[in-house]
Amino acid sequence: AADWSWTSTAWITSWLPSWCPTSQNQLKTRPVYAFDLLGFGQSSRPYFSSDAKEAEAQFVDSIEQWRAKVGLEAMVMLGHNFGGYLAAAYSLKYPTRVKHMVLVEPWGLPERPDTEDQDRPIPVWIKALGAMLSPFNPLAGLRLVGPLGKTGSLSD
Repeated sequence: AADWSWTSTAWITSWLPSWCPTSQNQLKTRPVYAFDLLGFGQSSRPYFSSDAKEAEAQFVDSIEQWRAKVGLEAMVMLGHNFGGYLAAAYSLKYPTRVKHMVLVEPWGLPERPDTEDQDRPIPVWIKALGAMLSPFNPLAGLRLVGPLGKTGSLSD
């Protein structure tokens, strides 16, 4: 089973009122969950399919599993970047579970291009460079500082 991690909501309760002043009273009366998507932050790193549609379904289903485990009937979702894309995908699959949605700089995965246009072979030096750089993740710095913050985990 995958383990979820969620971070302290202190940054949300200080940031969101400045972005949306009317939200301050709402945050005092409603629980706020800020969770790491699986494979991000301190959450576990399960295997995801290399097929974009299957990987999307895995992420969406993992969000639904989290919602059920926490016991939320429906929620207001705020998704940022890839989380925004997944929030939209989640709401399309589970529309009765989302009351409202806020998308902040959402992005997604484009359709795979036709391979007919890409018949050129990749030069060996580019393959070698890619192999050397593959262990370096652009988010590695965030993962390193993750344990410094307050965290909780939801596990079996």
